[in-house]
Amino acid sequence: MAKAAKIFGIVLAGLVLLVVIAAVLVQTQWAREKIEAQLSQRLDGRAVEIGNLDIDWGFPLGISVSNVEIANPEWAKHPYMLKLDAMQAEIDVGALLTGNLSLQLLELEQPEIHLARQADGRSNWAALTSEDSSSDNSSPIQPDTIRIQNGRLTYRDAALDAEVTLDIATTDNGPDQRELSIEGQGSVQGKPLQLSLTGEPPSQALASGSPYAVTLDAQLGEIQAHFNGEAKQLPQLDTLQGKLTVSAPDSAELMAFDTPAIDVPAFDFNTQLKRDGQRWALQDMDLKTGESHLTGSLVLERGETPELSVNMQGNRLDLNRWGVMRLLNTEQDSTQSQATGDTQSLQQRAQNLLQPLRRYRGEVDLSLDQLLYGDAALSNIVIKGSLAEQRLQIEQLHAEQGDGAISANGALDLTKDSLSGTVDLTVEGLDLGRALEPLGYPKLGTLDGELHAQLGQNSARLSDTHLRYENPTRDLRIEVDATSTDSGLLLTGEAWRNEVPLQFELDVGALEALFDKQPYPVEGTVTSRDSHLSVNGTITDPLQLEAADLAISLEGPNPANLNPLTGLSLPSLAGYQLRGQLLWENQQLRLQDLRAQWGQSDLSGDVRLDLSGRPMLWANLHSDTLHTSDLKAPDTPTDPDDAQVFSDESLGLDALRDRDAIVRYEADKVIAKDIPLNAVDFKVELDEGVFLADPLKLAIGKGKANVRLRLDVRPPQPTGELHLDITSVNLTPVLREADLPQVAQDSAGTIGGQLDLNFKGHSLGEMAAALDGKLELGMSGGKLDMLAMELLGLDAGEAALAALADDDQVPMNCTYLRFGSTDGIAKLEQFFISTTDSNITGGGTIKLDSERLNLAFEAHAKDISLFSGNSPVELQGTLSNPQASVVTGELAARAVASVVGALVAPPLAILPWLEAGLGEGSGVGCRKALNEFEQDRRD
Repeated sequence: MAKAAKIFGIVLAGLVLLVVIAAVLVQTQWAREKIEAQLSQRLDGRAVEIGNLDIDWGFPLGISVSNVEIANPEWAKHPYMLKLDAMQAEIDVGALLTGNLSLQLLELEQPEIHLARQADGRSNWAALTSEDSSSDNSSPIQPDTIRIQNGRLTYRDAALDAEVTLDIATTDNGPDQRELSIEGQGSVQGKPLQLSLTGEPPSQALASGSPYAVTLDAQLGEIQAHFNGEAKQLPQLDTLQGKLTVSAPDSAELMAFDTPAIDVPAFDFNTQLKRDGQRWALQDMDLKTGESHLTGSLVLERGETPELSVNMQGNRLDLNRWGVMRLLNTEQDSTQSQATGDTQSLQQRAQNLLQPLRRYRGEVDLSLDQLLYGDAALSNIVIKGSLAEQRLQIEQLHAEQGDGAISANGALDLTKDSLSGTVDLTVEGLDLGRALEPLGYPKLGTLDGELHAQLGQNSARLSDTHLRYENPTRDLRIEVDATSTDSGLLLTGEAWRNEVPLQFELDVGALEALFDKQPYPVEGTVTSRDSHLSVNGTITDPLQLEAADLAISLEGPNPANLNPLTGLSLPSLAGYQLRGQLLWENQQLRLQDLRAQWGQSDLSGDVRLDLSGRPMLWANLHSDTLHTSDLKAPDTPTDPDDAQVFSDESLGLDALRDRDAIVRYEADKVIAKDIPLNAVDFKVELDEGVFLADPLKLAIGKGKANVRLRLDVRPPQPTGELHLDITSVNLTPVLREADLPQVAQDSAGTIGGQLDLNFKGHSLGEMAAALDGKLELGMSGGKLDMLAMELLGLDAGEAALAALADDDQVPMNCTYLRFGSTDGIAKLEQFFISTTDSNITGGGTIKLDSERLNLAFEAHAKDISLFSGNSPVELQGTLSNPQASVVTGELAARAVASVVGALVAPPLAILPWLEAGLGEGSGVGCRKALNEFEQDRRD
């Protein structure tokens, strides 16, 4: 508004001066044209027209001008910059004869001025304001009396999105009671603007050095302002003094031209405003809003080195009510979006942040009882500091949070290209999660300790620094001592995760490089009980863990000991050693050149885990030797529940729903005591909750077993399918390598068969209880003997063997069994053993939900004259504790016979399962037995 008034005065002054000069010379058309030409030249050639020019040659000298028009540039919306219906001026002739221009009266009728500025900064008044004129604060004309009738000034600014119209007039309220009246309306950034200004006679406003009383009422949107005071050196307003009051209802919008508008609460603000040239002062400030009450003063002295002094006190400030948190979140999102590719160091970023302070001076003394932001609160806040000669002195920085507090002091030199100075920080029980949650860091813990930093030219050093961090939600505690060394930073201390302790000693890079985007060196050891980790490599942006390239070496008694620390589900194994290259980048973890050994087993290969979206694991692993005894720790119980074969403990299949995997594993040699394996080769895929092991190849003896396993964990109750083909497995060498040489010599044969199962459930117990499928198994050769009975764990095994055979070691030509299961009830549909003297049959059921056995077996002599004393045998009890008994009595024997069923030979389809194995003890027992059975049936 001051600029508009100044331009208004410049235009009128130029017009008056030229008219006066023309009047003195001569009242002619030539004079009007001369005036028009002079004004047009000043306005870059715009059209200027003066309709009439009349002179009243008397005392005082009277001049009348009418129908004056000055054109706007073509881009302006309004065609005229100035339009004046009439102007009357009375000039003191005596003063004019002495060379001075003294206006006794200046009267304007319907003056209109239309000002405009484009978005690129061009304005229609630029030709009228030069650097010389802008620095001249004196008014070019100072009439004794000014009258304005129906004046209007419009202002359009595309850069500010502002349109304002001012109606200007003077009123005569009696002798020496003339007033200036300005009524305005318009909009700024879409918000309605209204203002009303009243002042003393306008001639006093132009009197040099005289105070001019003015009252202003304005409203922008819902925010209202009132000023009552006086000004000097109008229209520049270089001197201003008075009382300013600003108020707003709840949820009014406070404009911010470079950022989104802020919603403010209802407030009342009062202050004594004083301006003296470049110095602005707000004294006796009083701000009330809700429960908040702030008082103090603020002084800003503009210039080449601006100086700001702030002294404020308050009981409470709620940043949420002022919309500051929303503004900070907007700026944070903008900063993060611009951070891509930013490789500045911490010092460079701090340097850039503090760079604007170099050209300022000032002092701050702020105290606040409570500060609210987001869901967080700080109390007893004190900020005292000064800035002078490019040196920032932090005398006191203090804030409390419940029982916690943070205090800091120090000094920073801003004169150099990089920061230098000292910072001392003390933290007592500060809950970082509560303090920083509104800024987007909700899961942090509590911090205690001291930090002492000394900043130098491109360097930062720590001394006597001890910090303690505790995060109960993650059951994590860390105590660290940090000391700068010639090579970087030495970190030593202890940590606890899930109450498991660890100790660390790490040599890392320099403190000033901690926030660089360049690789940050790390070397050291971490020890937890008997487990030891060594690392050597680099981490990029350690606080954000953007990338890592580390050579690692890990050893310990059991990987499962690390589960409480890592949160992983590592298996329980024998003592292990592991080394490899650990890489992390773009949310992808790689373990390359893996070399591991535990017990007598080894493992090598590469592992890759992608965490950028749904977790995806790739692994290609190989073992030269795998001892199955190494798959569990030496002190692991072999069977947590001896009374149950199929455990009810959950298999944890739900964990397969939210991750995918492709794993390939191959073991050249497998040494197993309980499981007769020689080698393993399998590929496992997990895709969207479907687990598929295909192929899964097992080398057993000189035979093989092919497995296909499919699990679907997407339904609430997982389902699965299992198919197993066993072909020509010679048990003799297998059992011999499995440390069962006696069984291998006395009882082993060649086996083969098929298994097809469908199941559902979360545990082996649930799966067995609802099992559907079949099992067919054949064996050629072997011996039925007492040692095998003992191996099976059968009580009364000697009596059972005697009931089925004449000797404690009976050669078997062929063995065949077939189970069919429906809803967890497995029925022994066919059982057949062919020995030299007899055929043995069997039947019955196994209830898999309760694991109860109800099986029976009976021998049939091939020659009744040679063998007639056999009795049936029952097998009852549970799978974990089978009980064998000999059935006596005719009725009982008949009942068993009905269970055993008729004597039926095995199908010929079993022969390919057995005859491909031509190794030790393979024989041709089943083919011979089937031929004999067929021949006996014909006879």
